[in-house]
Amino acid sequence: MTFTLKQVETFRTVYETESVTAAARRLDVSPATVSATLAALEASIELRLFERVRQRMQRTPEATLLYEEIRRLNVGLESLGRKIRAIRGAAQPRLRIGCIHAYSGAIVNATIARFRERYPDTPLYLQIRDSNTLRDMVVSGELDLAAVADESELEGLRGHRLASLRAVTVFPGGHPLARLEQVSLAQLAEVDVIALNAEDASRQRLDALVLQAGLGLRVAIETPYSSTVCQLALAGHGVGIANPATAVGLEAAGLCHRPLAAPVHFECHMILHGSRPLSEAGKYWATCLRAALAPLVERYGVKRG
Repeated sequence: MTFTLKQVETFRTVYETESVTAAARRLDVSPATVSATLAALEASIELRLFERVRQRMQRTPEATLLYEEIRRLNVGLESLGRKIRAIRGAAQPRLRIGCIHAYSGAIVNATIARFRERYPDTPLYLQIRDSNTLRDMVVSGELDLAAVADESELEGLRGHRLASLRAVTVFPGGHPLARLEQVSLAQLAEVDVIALNAEDASRQRLDALVLQAGLGLRVAIETPYSSTVCQLALAGHGVGIANPATAVGLEAAGLCHRPLAAPVHFECHMILHGSRPLSEAGKYWATCLRAALAPLVERYGVKRG
């Protein structure tokens, strides 16, 4: 005895409608197809399921017994479907994520909004820290994944680059540099500079290029975060060198930014533990973060050969 899901679905529909024509409309097939499928099922299971009385399909007692059994099976399948949907996201355990300060504003907000569309019931545990702290938290299992800069060591972790963004100069509206399309190192050497700490990888790239050009920078303020650089520049304390991910979030507040005409860039890497699998929600978070970064990559992305 063999039968197919198509035959079972055809039987169930005919049973509920008591009409070949109505069943054909519901199944979006021809009445001839319904009749042929039903006849094949009856032949396979060796049961008469309907009596053809005028234009109606009169159910036999055997048909009623079969229909009730199918209903019980269907309830079980619906329960299984709900469980699968729960595993897929509705009842996911909280997702533990980390991010460096540079991407904690507009980028994280856009990522959360997109993520919530698919996983509205998944709690988020979000840590905003420096790259090395986030790395340690992923290694120890405190976080599932994190977005870090390139100065973070990746030993024992899996990682991939999400973005590589050109540095921008930042200053308040009305500053003389606002007339330029980009700012050169020579022009930067003429102003007070707000820079990231000397151990930052992008700062080290900047210092090497300045030295190579035979210039000197008047570094008035050093700070570890691009967000602080931007806030200080907006307050008029100097011209900052910052990650564009931070700068664009303060445009509405009056912060201007122009690309730095030198190969100084900021990296964004996604890291996760080398041996622990990532949930579907975690994978989708990475997808959402990449989508949030896409406009910046389009505008400031470093072209790699």
